[in-house]
Amino acid sequence: MQLAETRLPGSCDSRAIPTHLGAGRRFSWCWRRGTMGALLAALLASVAHAETLIVYGSDRYPPISYLKAGKAEGIIPRILQRLQAETGDTYDIRLMPWARVMRMASAGEGAAANISWNSERAEIYDYSVPLYLSEVVVVVRKGNAFPFETLQDLKGKLIGVGLGSSYGNAADEAIAKGLFAVDRDADQQSRMLKLLAGRVDAVFVSSGREGVRHMLESAPELKGRIDQFVVLPQAVSSNPLHLAYLKRAGKKPAIERLNKAFLRLKARGAFNDLLAGGPRWRTD
Repeated sequence: MQLAETRLPGSCDSRAIPTHLGAGRRFSWCWRRGTMGALLAALLASVAHAETLIVYGSDRYPPISYLKAGKAEGIIPRILQRLQAETGDTYDIRLMPWARVMRMASAGEGAAANISWNSERAEIYDYSVPLYLSEVVVVVRKGNAFPFETLQDLKGKLIGVGLGSSYGNAADEAIAKGLFAVDRDADQQSRMLKLLAGRVDAVFVSSGREGVRHMLESAPELKGRIDQFVVLPQAVSSNPLHLAYLKRAGKKPAIERLNKAFLRLKARGAFNDLLAGGPRWRTD
């Protein structure tokens, strides 16, 4: 039985090499043809695996993700938009309250963007590489600052935190053990208003100092009140933000495509304008 010969696109068949070329030029011709074929095969493979992926994110988490005139804005949506051309995937970004983001992600309806890692979540979610590094900071009313170096310094206080939010293993464990009381709400703006009204002693903001500044300058209910708040110098924790899919959703290949594309583009400086730290906000 004679087996049919299978050739990849661009493979070098000696019968196809122009006969007038010398040995050196024949090698060069063949090499170029093979390289172009490999690139074409890679492109075809990328297209074959391309998907439209639903990605949920917070609608009130500036500057990381938020709605502006009904459209998704912020650092994470822009990163995903730039990654589309590199991965071949399309990211359908849908912003909503964070508690709903987590409900949708935990039901396998799509990915959760700008999500923090913790050991409990890692058991059920596949995580991307960190896409952005922020900080969890403590904000107080001006005149009500207190020494803060470790979580023990929050003992006995009432801290405003997000509904369904994680602040890292150490902080989550301290909350679970009752080291300090918490008041949970749906978004950071509501938390800041509670702080201003004296209903909590301090609040956690997981979008960092730049996030606090952006929020106080852009939220209509907080505009003009920036001088009434202070960010304490010590952060609660660093806050790497990821994209994560429920493990049983079977989206690990899509995450791997995103990871490789992100690292390639980051190495080329494609995200420098988004990943560079913003101006430091007041801490005294």
